[in-house]
Amino acid sequence: MLGVAVVFLALASVALSEPADEGPRWMLTGDVGTKILDAGRQHTLTIDRLDGELLRLHGPKPQAAPPAPGEELAAFAGLSTWIDTYDTDLTPAQQVDLAAANGVQAIYLQVSRESTNGALHDHERLAEVIELAHDAGLRVMVWTIPEFEDPDTDLARAKAAMAFVTPRGDRPDAFGLDIEVDDLADVGLRTQRVLELSAELRSWVGPDYPMAAIVLPPMQLEVNTTWWPGFPYAELAEHYDVFVPMSYSSYRGTDTVITHQWNHDNVVRLRQLVGDPDLPVHLAGGIADRLPEVETFVRAAQDTGVIGAGLYDLRTTPPAAWAALQALRTDG
Repeated sequence: MLGVAVVFLALASVALSEPADEGPRWMLTGDVGTKILDAGRQHTLTIDRLDGELLRLHGPKPQAAPPAPGEELAAFAGLSTWIDTYDTDLTPAQQVDLAAANGVQAIYLQVSRESTNGALHDHERLAEVIELAHDAGLRVMVWTIPEFEDPDTDLARAKAAMAFVTPRGDRPDAFGLDIEVDDLADVGLRTQRVLELSAELRSWVGPDYPMAAIVLPPMQLEVNTTWWPGFPYAELAEHYDVFVPMSYSSYRGTDTVITHQWNHDNVVRLRQLVGDPDLPVHLAGGIADRLPEVETFVRAAQDTGVIGAGLYDLRTTPPAAWAALQALRTDG
């Protein structure tokens, strides 16, 4: 996230494929949709029919029962940590054990990246993290990073993430869309595509599935005015339950004043831009090993009344930081 692969495990890839010896290979191409390459024949696959392939590969799309009051925000409440697809120096068991031992309540797991050969980066590892996290009482939010140059690919990755089912039947508890990539130079088209993608995902998954907009922090866009002019905070609020600003104060400075002000002001400004003083926010801070003022970050989160917070990422969080982060835990 924000130029680094963030710890919400992102799922994605340019191709939704199966091994060559197990049947047809599905490739995402262009605006038409998807093509099957099967025994030398080529067939067009629309996005509607792509839903059927997602069903076959990953199970049915989530059909959540109406959540209990507040339950739709459960994956965003309290202390979180992030795991990205590059974090393979620890096994899934070691990652979950480390998180659970330090009071983490939710893991944000990246499940795809640009080089992924398939809609999801590593099915086995993804399934193992989800199942072990659930066994330890942790929730899991999976996230993807759209690039906005191929809308069909962005849509397929996000759908595959939400539709993923582990071998024993576990599912992710929530989904996050990491909205930051600026490779598409046309800002107006980029904005149009993120709003269309968000609307389509919400329509597809239904009103009860928890979704988070992982967004560029407003103060960063006021400093760097060319990154994404007119970022559509208010419009995105129509489709997402929670906003997760990537408020990495270590890029601005590491002293007490900057750490508090940057994180505090990003939350305040975000709520102003959305037009909702009670907007649910989960604060993503960091970078973990470059944030000496962890207690100050925690205080900024508490001062702004966010529903949860955590540092990017699990692998780089210093052991000494966990004691201060415990204050972010919530009951339940």
